[in-house]
Amino acid sequence: MTTDDLPSSPAGPDGGPVVPGPGGTVVMGVDPGSLHAGYGLIAVGRESMRVVACGTVSPRATLPLAERLAVVHRAMLELVERHRPAAMALEDVFTHKNHRAALHLAQARAASILAGALRDVPVFEYAPSLVKIVVTGSGRADKTQVAYMVSKILGFSDPARSDTTDALAVAVCHAGQIGGLPGLPGDIGLTGRRRASSWRNVSPEGLEKLGHKLERN
Repeated sequence: MTTDDLPSSPAGPDGGPVVPGPGGTVVMGVDPGSLHAGYGLIAVGRESMRVVACGTVSPRATLPLAERLAVVHRAMLELVERHRPAAMALEDVFTHKNHRAALHLAQARAASILAGALRDVPVFEYAPSLVKIVVTGSGRADKTQVAYMVSKILGFSDPARSDTTDALAVAVCHAGQIGGLPGLPGDIGLTGRRRASSWRNVSPEGLEKLGHKLERN
């Protein structure tokens, strides 16, 4: 989703509704931004994860910054109220050479975090490298590799903006940390072990067929 409108009901990879199973927990991942804010909600069970809803909130670029932040905040608040996640997860702050861009990002983060805080949703932050390790098995993976593994882990085959897949990635990272779910490429949660499976096990030819450009590490 790349408009200001939110879906009327949760949508899964096949377009149909997806709800947590018995004992399932909903985790919300956010990739903040004042122009494009990605979100991804996943239902976490004992040994599986499923997409509940995901998309990107994109206010009109012509709007003043304050109004764009308001659009993002209202959208995130509606998502929190609708899906009632047990936790919200974001990537930790990082140094940005462009001070103005860094300030806008900080404000966009606050707009999203406040939506969770207003509804008593705990907020967790993870280093970008940790998110990549948990999702792909490598802290140096690029966005296409992260997107590929997110689709593989969650069974999500529809094309999505990087804002959306980044949000789903941080949600998966949080799920891995709290539950040590089996099968995550870089599972270093409660199991204390890192899994061997990752995008590195997929041939370059296979990645190219899927439209992904493999970064040589």
